[in-house]
Amino acid sequence: MMGWTRCVAPVAARMMTWEVTTSFDGTLTGTELRKRFDEDFGDLFGVREDESRETLDTGVRVNRVFFWPLVSFNASDGRKHRYLVSIANEPLVCYRKKFDRCLPRQIALFAVADKLLRGEPLNAIFVGDVAECGLKDKVNEGVAECSVAEICVEENVANDGNLMLIALWKNVLYILVFMNGRLCHWSEEFGYGDCFDERIAERVRRFKEFLKADELFASAGAFGEVFVCGDNVPDMEILFQIAAKDSFWRDLDLDESESMKPCEKRRWTMCALMLLTLGVSFAFFSDDSWVMRNVREWCGDVVPVKDVAPVELSLPAERDLEKLAWAEGHRDLLPAKWTHGREGFMHDETFGNQRRLRRACDSLDFKLLGIVGGRVALMKTAAGETKTLSVGDSLLKYCVKEIGRNEIVLRCGRKEVRYEIELPNVSSIVSAISAR
Repeated sequence: MMGWTRCVAPVAARMMTWEVTTSFDGTLTGTELRKRFDEDFGDLFGVREDESRETLDTGVRVNRVFFWPLVSFNASDGRKHRYLVSIANEPLVCYRKKFDRCLPRQIALFAVADKLLRGEPLNAIFVGDVAECGLKDKVNEGVAECSVAEICVEENVANDGNLMLIALWKNVLYILVFMNGRLCHWSEEFGYGDCFDERIAERVRRFKEFLKADELFASAGAFGEVFVCGDNVPDMEILFQIAAKDSFWRDLDLDESESMKPCEKRRWTMCALMLLTLGVSFAFFSDDSWVMRNVREWCGDVVPVKDVAPVELSLPAERDLEKLAWAEGHRDLLPAKWTHGREGFMHDETFGNQRRLRRACDSLDFKLLGIVGGRVALMKTAAGETKTLSVGDSLLKYCVKEIGRNEIVLRCGRKEVRYEIELPNVSSIVSAISAR
């Protein structure tokens, strides 16, 4: 009862079909329905219009009458609306703490009919052919015992969706009529015995005459017949739960309340607590949370991260590139291991002398070997000499205009030369040259 599924309680209740006629375009509100119902039946159900869910003068608590629409159709004298009238036959306050809804327990018969209409198996319930068990003939003769068979079905029941289900359960005779697979009639009559006797046979014959004369059912043709001995059908509670999930009964409740029921409150409370727990856990223990940041600081596990472009690894090897960057004085780009014992390292005078050479703009022949830190480019001349260049440095008559992650742009007057890093297994290097 405490799970996440919505629990439905089977309760003792009464149901009947009630017809109301209006104009062809007429509609009925809940107040009008109750007024018309009281005019037709008075205090038949023991509930007055102004005392739903209250106590009568006798102190007996009453329950609300519900009008659930079955079918609506045009007739000769107007629009006819047929409702399934239902009222609980016992106090429902005791169900509210553990159940979300209350429905009549006899809707289990609806599940039997629905399964037959859909052609689904009835599992452990015995289903026999009418001719084999002879229940139909014995009902007509008024001598059928419920021990003969639990359910007897005609062969054409599931073909057209027209079905008449006659059930005897707990001394109550139920007659359900389905047309085109839709429930259109429900009747209950009390005071019968525990077998199909002459009274039931006579009642079934009179009901068949009603079907032939009714403005709705007369046009439907023949109805398949199903006879059910409810006292001998196993798993009626399971059939009730199956019926409660059907689209017809799914949103109905004999114990509707304006406020949320206790079981629903518990469900929402559990959901809220779970969401709160997940939210607090994420807020306090995620990697970017305030708590984890402080924990790392307290434990000395904070490693400062600089927003520096990653070192490009290309030919030649990374260690050779670092040596060349160190030789040109770019020590701030190299790991701390390079600063130890190298304070006296002298620049190669050859690199400085070569930087001061100047040649014509169209005679430049260099190869880009690599880029360190996105700020230093290592280039190799046609003579095999290696140079390190930063933005603003000069190379012959060219000036370093830009250094990217994979390329360097040199400018001489209005002419720009773009060098890209030579990748392994590539036969040539693409140099984009544009003149402005």
